[in-house]
Amino acid sequence: MFMENYKALKPTRYSYSDIKKITNTFKHKLGQGGYGSVFKGQISADIPVAVKVLHIDSKANGDDFINEVGTIGKIHHVNVVRLLGYCADGCNRALVYEFQPNHSLEKFVYRREKPQNFIGWKKMQKIARGIAKGMEYL
Repeated sequence: MFMENYKALKPTRYSYSDIKKITNTFKHKLGQGGYGSVFKGQISADIPVAVKVLHIDSKANGDDFINEVGTIGKIHHVNVVRLLGYCADGCNRALVYEFQPNHSLEKFVYRREKPQNFIGWKKMQKIARGIAKGMEYL
């Protein structure tokens, strides 16, 4: 019922077959976390996206998914990644986010292997301020 009522608002709802097309059948994996895997995709030639395909949890009732779509889908801030769409097709769940081309901050913060890639304290401070502004907005 929530998904039906939510249709009039952004983000866009996609079918699972749309998600497969967008990600080129999950060809380019960007990463993986506790909730699922993230794949690079293209909505169109001009719109690259990151698609988080959520693990199917038979015990979950979908509340977390509904909360994320309902909350993050309404957020529009320069320092917060934007949710462009979602998939709720049977038991398949996915979230479509704007693609961030500079990768994860993890490679800069946890620089175990290549300390020469350190971006410098001024850049780190600028990033930290951007994160703080996004958190303040939330």
